[in-house]
Amino acid sequence: MGYIGAHGVAALHRYKYSGVDHSYVAKYVLQPFWTRFVTVFPLWMPPNMITLMGFMFLMLSAFIGYMYSPQLDTAPPRWVHFAHGLLLFLYQVINFLYFFKIDVYARHLMLLMGSKLDGQVLPVHWGSCLIMDVMHLLVLTVFQFESIAFGSTSMCGRDAFWFWFLSAVPFYGATWEHYFTHSLILPVINGPTEGLMLIYTCHFFTALVGAEWWIHEFGKSVPFLSWMPVVSGIPTYKAALTLLMVFGVGPTVFGNVSNVCKLVRAKNGSVLRALAMVIPFSL
Repeated sequence: MGYIGAHGVAALHRYKYSGVDHSYVAKYVLQPFWTRFVTVFPLWMPPNMITLMGFMFLMLSAFIGYMYSPQLDTAPPRWVHFAHGLLLFLYQVINFLYFFKIDVYARHLMLLMGSKLDGQVLPVHWGSCLIMDVMHLLVLTVFQFESIAFGSTSMCGRDAFWFWFLSAVPFYGATWEHYFTHSLILPVINGPTEGLMLIYTCHFFTALVGAEWWIHEFGKSVPFLSWMPVVSGIPTYKAALTLLMVFGVGPTVFGNVSNVCKLVRAKNGSVLRALAMVIPFSL
């Protein structure tokens, strides 16, 4: 008897990848670029090899950061922040090319089989790449610490937890939603597209102004927003943390909960039982 039982094997045979991206940036800006860039990789190259290349970009970025700021308590040279932004952009490109590669394989199989395939038949993301996604999450969190000059004190404080929280909650919420919908649903503004764009834009911006810019009061760093009563007197990185929580994580989690509740109610299921599945993450 194998590690996966007969029921699990039968479920694997029935599995079909399903995903939809409602992002306008991805649809009208990035997808035309990805469609042309995917031809760089030969058809014989496995999709998982493309994912590994993206992960190696992050590892190279982590190595550079460790060489110049091993304890995250000193600001590295500005070109290091630029390198972080560039390598993260390449990671995003490679990560989405992974799914484009799956589409290429599907079309190739259609030609070989002489029949139409129903959807994307290769189970790629939520199985083989789950561990890599978690590792990407941890590495990206470290890059955020370095770019905003947190220092060793903040790394040990509650601010470190909230920056990890910003990255982890959307990932967990998407996985929880996928369990019920059997589809990866990316909203109009989502982490894999706009979220990563925001992060590597911050890296490029930090390369221009220096990491010290983030520790000044928000009202001084951004004078035209000094009228804001709550955030103007706190450090810029804390203001950015607050704004990301309100306008980034909040709408994302609301979308996850809304989609799950609609599906559970349509099947006459228990909404409370579905929400209870989030409790282990809270603990």
